[in-house]
Amino acid sequence: MSEPIYMIIQNDIKKDINDGVFQIGDLVPSENELKDKYNVSRMTVRQALNNLVNEGYLYRHKGKGTFISERKIEKNIHGVRSFTEEMAAMNRKVSNKILKFEKILVPNTIADKLFLSKKDEVYHIERVRYGDETPVLYEQLYIPVKLFKTIEESDLKHSFYEYVEKQMGFQISHCLQSIEAIKTPEEIHNILAVKENDPTLLIVRNTFLSNGRPFEYVKSFYRGDQYKFVQHAIKS
Repeated sequence: MSEPIYMIIQNDIKKDINDGVFQIGDLVPSENELKDKYNVSRMTVRQALNNLVNEGYLYRHKGKGTFISERKIEKNIHGVRSFTEEMAAMNRKVSNKILKFEKILVPNTIADKLFLSKKDEVYHIERVRYGDETPVLYEQLYIPVKLFKTIEESDLKHSFYEYVEKQMGFQISHCLQSIEAIKTPEEIHNILAVKENDPTLLIVRNTFLSNGRPFEYVKSFYRGDQYKFVQHAIKS
């Protein structure tokens, strides 16, 4: 069965967005232009545009037309996917800024979560993560020194998960995480370039290797205007 014309129009516009033909804020061709290009009715074109608006690719400005939206980054709360992979899916350039990299005794509140004694050390890392040079995420990581004795600050300027699996040869299995909406903490307003009352999504995550060993404890602050969380739910 051939693909419906409205889906062809949708997919063509999505491809142009991902390929950089359209930039954020660009005006998309009018319904009449698309109607003539695809030799279809205006109703078919309107269905395609409506679907793209509903999916967040486009937005309408009354009296001016339909424009390319700044899409939010979709994070699947059931998957364990790195920030680098999330950005790649959005065709956005990744960069990281390390604010702190130090060895400390594991905090009492975290020791059990990393299967450590109170005498063990962890790397305490704070970094800002950027998509197309926009700060979208600030995180505080705690990583057991005994598992990653040779890790250096430069390794954290790229994907940590890639380092864990490709450089260290470990296999990442699963994570336990909590998610809540909060008001952006005062100390990270400037870091994330947000205003005082802007919302932030806080994820606290404990991630495990395939052998059941926890290898990180992370507090991540996601900009609410940049992220949305998706879930594939199945009726029980």
